[in-house]
Amino acid sequence: MSLEEAAAKIASYLRSKDYVEVYSHHDADGIAAAAILTVALRRADIAFRLRFLPHLNKDDVERPELSVLCDLGASVPDFPESIVIIDHHVPYAAVPFHINPRLEGIDGESELSAAGCAYLVANALGDNRDLAGLVMVGIIGDSQKLSGMNQKIIGDAVGNNLIEVGKGVLLPGRTTKEQIASAVLPYLGNLSGDEETAEKIASLCMNTASDEAYTALLLSEIIVRSDASYHDLMSMYGESWKLLREAVQDAYAMTAVIDACGKAGRPDLGYAVAAGDMTQTDAAWETANAFRRKIIASAAAAEAVAENVWISDSVETASDVADIFVRSKQMPVVVLARGTEYLKVSARAPADSSVDFEQMMKTSAEKFGGAGGGHKTRAGGELPLACESAFIASVKEYL
Repeated sequence: MSLEEAAAKIASYLRSKDYVEVYSHHDADGIAAAAILTVALRRADIAFRLRFLPHLNKDDVERPELSVLCDLGASVPDFPESIVIIDHHVPYAAVPFHINPRLEGIDGESELSAAGCAYLVANALGDNRDLAGLVMVGIIGDSQKLSGMNQKIIGDAVGNNLIEVGKGVLLPGRTTKEQIASAVLPYLGNLSGDEETAEKIASLCMNTASDEAYTALLLSEIIVRSDASYHDLMSMYGESWKLLREAVQDAYAMTAVIDACGKAGRPDLGYAVAAGDMTQTDAAWETANAFRRKIIASAAAAEAVAENVWISDSVETASDVADIFVRSKQMPVVVLARGTEYLKVSARAPADSSVDFEQMMKTSAEKFGGAGGGHKTRAGGELPLACESAFIASVKEYL
């Protein structure tokens, strides 16, 4: 069955219902997927209730026969057949209403996100091509490539004047100071979190004669003053994407805002922005920037306990710290954070790495208890606190 056929099958099933319950992951891809799907449901006159979750257990789903899982669920093997899954993670669920690139031999880690899958379902429900900008949020949020189905969707969106391609500075923020001081991906080392130096650089760039001169001065000042890694510095400028129909038009900024709101416990704000509510953009930016400052503080405070393993001070920010470290260090990294009842694990690896963190986390969950999974180079889980030393030893042995 092709992706289009899977989308059509799900759309037909959804049309048979007056009401559905949507569960979605709380990161950028999950929130974008939820926005795409629920806007399409609203246009199709299908009522819905929406919930965002950091992870999913089978018991979280109250009524499977009415439930749609976005960016969640593929890793749960024993869901009832009546449930709908829109996901791109490694599939263990065997249900008939499941759209997932991996089921069709397509790389779900790099070539199609949950937002992309939701977009295919949305367009099987009706003409929802105007939602294609949100697929870019899923691509950026999950560090995917613009290839395969991603390339087709975004190429069509460019052709339909929904997305404009350009070149520019890839630092999310409403002002120059904000772009520097709240920089997470790319992480600017000593400049990230430094409001005073960010203000000085912003003042220097204020009276430049042209956009080109502004960009050149900004980048040169950051390079001279920052101790960031080569890879982070090289990521400051490149191909940019203007989302012409969205509340925040810069794709990298849109992704950063939605992702941070979700992880800060305000997925409602991220969803509002994704769904086009212009009245919530300022509140979303403030929430996102506050959370990004937490990420920066956690990255600075992280304690190395092995060559590839760090302990973070926050369960909330552990996954983002792992994202920072894998880009800056260009090697497999595992970041742990001690919760009150569990050990949070976030594992990341460069795209060309030979490690399989999805399998490592699955095996660890089976060995120690808890839950784990994800993608080959982007995985995570929750393990018992008591297994910390044994888990670190197993990571060292694996790597």
